[in-house]
Amino acid sequence: MTRYRLRRVFAGLLAAAALTACSDQQQTAPQPVQPFPGGCPVDSGKALTLVLGARMGSPRPDLTEVRALIEGAARNNQKVQVIRVDGQPTVALAIDVKISGNNATQEDKRVGNAVKQVMDFAGQQLGPKQPEADVLGALAEAARVTPDGGTIVLVDSGIATAGSLSFQDNGMFRVEPADEAGYLSARHLLPKLDGRSVLLVGLGSTAEPQPALDENFRGRVVNLWQAVVSKAGAACVKAMDIASRRDPFKTSVPVTVVQLPSEPPIKPCGTTVLADSDSVGFVPETANLRDPAAADHTLQQLAAQVSGGTQRITLVGNTASVGPASGMRELSQRRAETIKGALVRLGVSADRITARGDGNTGKYHEQDLDANGVLMPLPAARNRSVVVELLCAKG
Repeated sequence: MTRYRLRRVFAGLLAAAALTACSDQQQTAPQPVQPFPGGCPVDSGKALTLVLGARMGSPRPDLTEVRALIEGAARNNQKVQVIRVDGQPTVALAIDVKISGNNATQEDKRVGNAVKQVMDFAGQQLGPKQPEADVLGALAEAARVTPDGGTIVLVDSGIATAGSLSFQDNGMFRVEPADEAGYLSARHLLPKLDGRSVLLVGLGSTAEPQPALDENFRGRVVNLWQAVVSKAGAACVKAMDIASRRDPFKTSVPVTVVQLPSEPPIKPCGTTVLADSDSVGFVPETANLRDPAAADHTLQQLAAQVSGGTQRITLVGNTASVGPASGMRELSQRRAETIKGALVRLGVSADRITARGDGNTGKYHEQDLDANGVLMPLPAARNRSVVVELLCAKG
């Protein structure tokens, strides 16, 4: 072989090696995955933790919507973990996919196997070990094992029955999300989600034996968890709705059934509480009805009870302990006047109705500040109301 031919062969070998190195570098470089609009996850293709409610009362987890995230994490050599939502949340699965980058076919096969392992585990093997469901605790465990920049995906109804945020008191459906998030923060009970992206999948979607939630209650569950996760420092938060799915997860490990709040029966005499979070509710910090049509439906029942009667009607507005005393009294007065105006439009004589604003004082107020002056969400929600007093003449 001549010297010229040797030089050509050697140059060819160098070029081939350079191409192979370039190809390997391209295959092993992080591949961004952005299946969701709005820049969330912030750093897709990073470590991924799936928090799955494979438990009673929540639909069987479906990972179809987040499959691309699983694939992206696996392709970029990132750990994928699964945390079970039960009474004591723990890591149930952790896999590391090692992509050598030798060739695209091998890489695709290893990624596909990793995705299948996670999907099969979620659909066929995962189940609860401890009674009840501590969703906040599961998010805290996810925050602990997920590195900065990673993504946490919660797939659950969000109807927790254990831990620091529990719906066993169904008044949780009525709390203001910002109140609950602030209270948990003040008590240092929030997970440390700084730098993590959080996707919330299927919140408010239940399965037997947990009753189905209507649009109002589903929205309240979503808003509550979004506020809590945001307050916990998440880099971004996105909720995905799969409310139509009610495929139950069959298990003998019990979870308490949460009874949904119901409208109070309107009595012809005595008191009826129109809670701000129910149909007769108001836009925050205003006297404008949140849903005028729903409010009219309830107030029509009240008007029917007093129509043709002689009851004296007193409407007492109440508020939570937020803001200056004068502002609370003024707001509660305006809300009582709003209800009075609605009843008059429904045919009740104005001279039978007295409207009064008690603010955060008066006989219907419940203590809603703890010893440190922090607003307690549940009593605060009960204080946001207009109480109807129907005084019947004694026979």
